[in-house]
Amino acid sequence: MNRVYIVLLAYLICSFDLSAQISKDIFPLKRLFKNGGFYVAPHATVSIGNKETGSYTLIDTTYDYEVIGRGKWGYGLELGWFHSFEKPRLIHFVEGGASYRVFKGAAEHEGALTTPQGSTLFKSDNKFDAQLIVASIRAVNVKQMGKYSFLSTAIGVNYNYKIGDSYKRSSNYPLQNEKFIEQSTVQIHLQLGLGFLESEKFLFVPTIETPLITAYPTGDFNPVFTFFSAKYQPIIIGLKIMFLREDPVNCNAPSYEGPTN
Repeated sequence: MNRVYIVLLAYLICSFDLSAQISKDIFPLKRLFKNGGFYVAPHATVSIGNKETGSYTLIDTTYDYEVIGRGKWGYGLELGWFHSFEKPRLIHFVEGGASYRVFKGAAEHEGALTTPQGSTLFKSDNKFDAQLIVASIRAVNVKQMGKYSFLSTAIGVNYNYKIGDSYKRSSNYPLQNEKFIEQSTVQIHLQLGLGFLESEKFLFVPTIETPLITAYPTGDFNPVFTFFSAKYQPIIIGLKIMFLREDPVNCNAPSYEGPTN
């Protein structure tokens, strides 16, 4: 019977500590929770395209072109693990994950081929679809906004590897050496989020992410993806669900260890 009372007392103390946790800053996580946990984040991807112009000359033939990039909505999913710190200063937690991301878009191509015999006009509506596997790691700072909400700012590194692509042109044109996304890239990205503590089990964090710098290949620091020679700034919008894990051992409640001799 004494053991039952001790267990009930431990449960009441932990429950009281949970109420205190919810009324205080969400990070650092209090002693009721383990420091680490899983997270899952479905994504919606989109790219902001630009306008590019160029010229290609071969002997007495010149091709002048203009291409306008337009992003379309894609999708993705990230799975990962986060680890929080008990006494954070600048970094409240770190996280690492792997994701599958699909980027889609269009490119409106117009060009003029000039030869000694005259000029010929070309026009094509192009489409692309690129599938990437992405490995990411981030350092996250948290600013408490309200009783149940916080603002997160993260700087991270991501490795992108292209596993598939699809390119379509509505008509052919004589442009050679069109540029497309590299097979693999390493980028530094920024992720902003607004988190909510919905219960003692979950944190919901809507996020928006975009790369800042391309670290590899080293020839160009521009963080854009290239399709049909147009440049696209990728945007990843996500809903991160962080799973909190209770840790009764850290509740500091008394525990029954058997009779003393």
